[in-house]
Amino acid sequence: MFRPFLALALMTAPALAQTADQEARLADAVAAMEAQSLAFYASIDPRFVPIQTPPEDAPDFSDNRRCFMARLEEGGGPDMLEDYITALEEISATEITTLLDLGANVPEVMMSDVVFAASSECGSLSYSTSKMVTPEFLALMDEPEVMNALMGQAR
Repeated sequence: MFRPFLALALMTAPALAQTADQEARLADAVAAMEAQSLAFYASIDPRFVPIQTPPEDAPDFSDNRRCFMARLEEGGGPDMLEDYITALEEISATEITTLLDLGANVPEVMMSDVVFAASSECGSLSYSTSKMVTPEFLALMDEPEVMNALMGQAR
C-alpha cells in the first residue's frame, strides 16, 4: 500500500519543484519589471513616484501570480508558461526607454489571448500594475506633455 504513494510522490516531486522554481522566477521577473517601470515613469515625471512606489505594507500578489501561472499552463501548456517566464525575464532585464520601444519589443508569447484571459481573470501581478488603472495614474497619462515624453517625442 505504501509503494503506490511513494511512487506518486517521486513522480510529482519534480513537477512541484519546477512549479516552485517557476513561481520564484516569475516573482523575480515581475519585481524587476516593476523596478524598470518605476524608474522609467519617474524619469519622465516625478509625480509618478508616489503613485507607483509600493508602501511597506503593500499587498502581496503571489495568489494572483499563482492563478496566472495556472491559467497559462491550462490554456497554453507547460511550454507556454515556461516561454512566458523566460520572455518576462528577458524583457525585465532591458531598460525601458519609451513606451513605443517597449511595445515594439514585447515577445509574441506575451501578446496571446491566453495571457490576456489569464490577466483579466487573475488580476494584477504587482503593485505598480495595479496602480496603472487608478484615476491618478490615468490623469497623468492624459497630459499631452507626459504622454509625448513617454512615447519618446520631444516635450
